Amino acid sequence: MNKNKMNNKSTDPYNVNRGLIWIGSIILLICAVYMIILKTLNDFITIAVLIGALIIITSFFSYIGMDNPKDERLMKLGTTSATWSWFTTLGFICFLIFSGFYSNRQFQPTEIFGLVIFVMVSTMLVTNTYFNLKGDVE
Repeated sequence: MNKNKMNNKSTDPYNVNRGLIWIGSIILLICAVYMIILKTLNDFITIAVLIGALIIITSFFSYIGMDNPKDERLMKLGTTSATWSWFTTLGFICFLIFSGFYSNRQFQPTEIFGLVIFVMVSTMLVTNTYFNLKGDVE
């Protein structure tokens, strides 16, 4: 029983940071959808984006296992999912710019910002969840 208490205490910061990552991500995804649909940015959305990003940034390094004690599995999972998120977002933005150029479509800066936030956050959450369910990164 004492071992279970110690094990639960060591996973408490991880669970708190995982919850904060999801809360910050939900805030960012809601703001991104708002910016994509309405193509506008107001004070409320700006503050919400900053709060969501601040929550993710403050929780991210502890979440991926860089807090003491270091967990190498979490570091690999978090780093791999962040890399896939960045790579997917880069490919998406390149596709978006080329398709906009050849279709003579002018994108609003707010619309592109919303799309970047949406793609980056959603791919990070999906890949992180996938790798957590899979168990390990090869």
